[in-house]
Amino acid sequence: MNTYDPNRDLARAPSVMKIASDVGALSDPEGSGMYVGFMAGMIGSKPDKADSTIKKLLVLRPIDHWAIVRAIAYSGHPDWRGLMARYEPKMPTRKLMVERYLDGKLPTPDTPVEEVKTTWKDRANPTKWFAKKDTDEKQIPLDERPETLDMYWGYYYASRSPQPLERMIKMLPWAEERDSVEKLTIGSMAKYTIAMNASRDTKLLGQLKTLQSQQTDKQTTKQLSEAIEAAETAEVSPLRKIALGRLEDLKRMGPGSKRDTVWWGKLGQGVISLGCVAAAATGQAALGLPCVLGGAASSAALYYWGTPQ
Repeated sequence: MNTYDPNRDLARAPSVMKIASDVGALSDPEGSGMYVGFMAGMIGSKPDKADSTIKKLLVLRPIDHWAIVRAIAYSGHPDWRGLMARYEPKMPTRKLMVERYLDGKLPTPDTPVEEVKTTWKDRANPTKWFAKKDTDEKQIPLDERPETLDMYWGYYYASRSPQPLERMIKMLPWAEERDSVEKLTIGSMAKYTIAMNASRDTKLLGQLKTLQSQQTDKQTTKQLSEAIEAAETAEVSPLRKIALGRLEDLKRMGPGSKRDTVWWGKLGQGVISLGCVAAAATGQAALGLPCVLGGAASSAALYYWGTPQ
């Protein structure tokens, strides 16, 4: 994947996505973030060729047309709504999905996250407070969903643009999260995959160093600096060990919200695989297909981290 050149390989990339569709790699929406992100990057990085790209992607199995719809929504194309409305007739099985995106009822990476504040009055009314909390937990922000990290990596390798890197860098402070298992897991995965991929990709490492100089938040700068140092020294495994230790501490002492870590671990099973991300970054797997077909080189991190050892 790291050898993909948007200026050279765009014309034949849709055929690779068709292979992914044919072998069932897009059958699980939670485990297909890499492919959705890659297609989104294909569309967004070459906006003048978006129509041609989407037409070629329509050869995917109809059951997998959801991935095309989501890729358009996540592409960042200046007229992604127009594209979606234009190609909706070609994807009739996803009519409702298209309508939800056009109505703003499904999130995109640019959808602002509303911060729900609990007032003192709410805290004085336990019934109201717990009802509010239950509603909030059903609406998981996009960046707190495991598949989103894979989506950002797919977008990056299809476009080589800094935007998906910037979004992952914003997740890095979660690597020291002390209350939320979800955020701690995703923040740690963001840090690990940044270090792992950069250790094998000099272009990526250079982009990260440029972005490092632009950071103003101390915590973000600290986490990114550690990831870059791990990449440069090829000392990536300690990051995973540290993350596992923090997660175990949080599980043992319990987050303030008392979330069910076993549920979250199962949600992430097969979604983010350290082996697949690393293999794709080194070009050892054509868009990660062998990982999907034959199993990851290592266990899916979220499943492993969410299971008592």
